[in-house]
Amino acid sequence: MKKITLILTCILLSCDNSSLEQKKKRVDELKNSLVEIYTEIDNLEKEISEFDSTFNNKNYELVSTISPYSGTFSHEISLRGNIQSNMNILIVPEVMGQVDKIYVEEGETVKKGKILASINSDIIQSNIEEIESSLNLLKTIYDRQSNLWKEEIGSEIEYLRSKTNYESAKNRYNALKIQASKFSITAPFSGIIESVNTKVGEVSSPGMPAFRMFNDSDSYISVDVPENYLNSFEIGDTVLVNGSDQLSFNSIIISVGQVINPSNRTFSLGIKIKDDFKDDFKPNQVVGIKLTDYKNDNAVSIPSNIIYSDERGNYIFIVDEFDGERIARKLPILVGKSFDYKSEIIRGLVGDEMVIDKGSSDVVDGAYIKVVD
Repeated sequence: MKKITLILTCILLSCDNSSLEQKKKRVDELKNSLVEIYTEIDNLEKEISEFDSTFNNKNYELVSTISPYSGTFSHEISLRGNIQSNMNILIVPEVMGQVDKIYVEEGETVKKGKILASINSDIIQSNIEEIESSLNLLKTIYDRQSNLWKEEIGSEIEYLRSKTNYESAKNRYNALKIQASKFSITAPFSGIIESVNTKVGEVSSPGMPAFRMFNDSDSYISVDVPENYLNSFEIGDTVLVNGSDQLSFNSIIISVGQVINPSNRTFSLGIKIKDDFKDDFKPNQVVGIKLTDYKNDNAVSIPSNIIYSDERGNYIFIVDEFDGERIARKLPILVGKSFDYKSEIIRGLVGDEMVIDKGSSDVVDGAYIKVVD
């Protein structure tokens, strides 16, 4: 039995060695045949080219290339804002009455507390004079009763009655003086009289504005921003303000609204107006605002016009090498934000590629190209 097993093993080994040798021999035969085929192809191409000069010519596309930009990429939005001020107000009288006199004109600069107009107060002035006369008498009686009481002369009831009468009259007098002051319309702050909306002889009313005042020291720009940018801005962020007549300057955000307006789905931003430019803006004026809502200091970006798309996504063409020739190679990319004709490339580009710029619309994947300046 052992002899039979040994014989079978030798036969199998002999078969394996024979098969291996046959394979090596076949590879040599194929290589020789391949050399002969390539030689025949070369000879035929040469012979054909002698009679047809256009045979086997490669078509080259002329292209130019750029390098991806590596550095800061920012995205901006342009909105419109209004000039507003907490010191742009309508002044209304506090009492009803006939206007006696107007002391200011439109465009006049006034200081805080200046009387702008007076309302007829004859009746209340008469009441003040009447009480003032009684007040003097009551004060005299109170002073005498007080002195007598200190010397323990007279009754305590008489002293307390004189004191009560005097203090009551004094309180009525002070109340009438306060009421009388409301018949004068005064400036609540220093500023400019923007408009005078009342006339001498007209009857004033608390519901009818008499003056409009403005002070630009507290003016600012209010911007309504769509709610999808709610977490994009912070106090202190830089913005660009574009006014009329090519007037522009950089400013900062001074307030960020935290409530969404349900009517237009926006929130408000307050933007500072620099002191040097406050004279150039008027209340309710519309200005242009540019806000940076996204910034990446280590971005890779390319021109947006050389990015193409198909059913698989976005792609560009780069320069590649094949068989000693330059060819166009299709490169899939993932695009981020786009702004100012540039797009951020999130994935697909490292930054050292030769990206085909001009001529990119004329090439296909694998096309032979020649790069020109």
